[in-house]
Amino acid sequence: MSSPEADASDVPAADPTEPTPADAAAVAVEESEGGPAEPADGDPAHSPAPTPNNDPLLLRRALEGLLFITDRPLSAGELGKLLNIRDQDRIVAVVEDLRRELEERQLGYRLIAVAEGWQMATRPELAPYMRKLFADRATMRLSTAAQETLSIIAYRQPLTRAEIEEIRGVEVIAALETLLEKRLTKVVGRKETVGRPLMYGTTAEFLRHFGLRSLEDLPPLDSFTPPEQPASAAPADAAAAPAPGIPADVGAQTEEAVVAEVLSQHPDAERPSEPAAAEPAATGEDVEGVVGAVLSEHPGAAAPEDESAADGEDVEGGLWPK
Repeated sequence: MSSPEADASDVPAADPTEPTPADAAAVAVEESEGGPAEPADGDPAHSPAPTPNNDPLLLRRALEGLLFITDRPLSAGELGKLLNIRDQDRIVAVVEDLRRELEERQLGYRLIAVAEGWQMATRPELAPYMRKLFADRATMRLSTAAQETLSIIAYRQPLTRAEIEEIRGVEVIAALETLLEKRLTKVVGRKETVGRPLMYGTTAEFLRHFGLRSLEDLPPLDSFTPPEQPASAAPADAAAAPAPGIPADVGAQTEEAVVAEVLSQHPDAERPSEPAAAEPAATGEDVEGVVGAVLSEHPGAAAPEDESAADGEDVEGGLWPK
């Protein structure tokens, strides 16, 4: 008679690959309910998740959201990093398409290109209403000295403080500190010269504050320079221009003709009196006649003594010696 241990060793081990009764029951239930569907090509459950790289609509929505919420301009490179897209040309095309769409819809905000990037902003015609909302915030105001200093830096950057003062003719320490504090300028390096002074340039905040996309958008200096006139033209024109109330061709007319023309235009004006003709100076031959006429009118007057006669000189009936 065999032992129980021997009988147990003769039983074959169960194959792990064979379905158990529980598995067989589960398969039967699935078959009765129709069973799991076979995965087909294009099934959303097995397709990759949508990303800005493979979904144009998601890319457009993501860009619109980023540009709406940012408080500073975002460049194409920054947007590409945020969305994990290396093709910056694709970013630029979608953003520009979005900008045109917002302009056509005439919404209260728009997408502007500023500071080498893009940012949402309200429309300029709505500024009075926006200003009321932020009335408690201080507005950035610059003095005349700060504006002049900023203009010099914007057009001549990079340059040192000494170079700025040479152009302005006065010191710019206070103005430069104000511009640095307001983040409109920054230190961009040192000049390789004696003392290695600091060099200054404008910032992205400067571009954003003045609505410029880049420094190339600055108006040309020629637009601020008045047209030069020839040096000889101004005196010649001034000399040729007649005085008010005097005919233009007065130089070619005689004095009598000018007076007659003025009197014809102003009948009530009085004709200027002609100066009396100067009497010719008396000569020696006329003196005797003059004295005689005076003596005839005043018989009691004494005739002038003849000095020559008093000296014993011969005077032949004349008052003066011959």
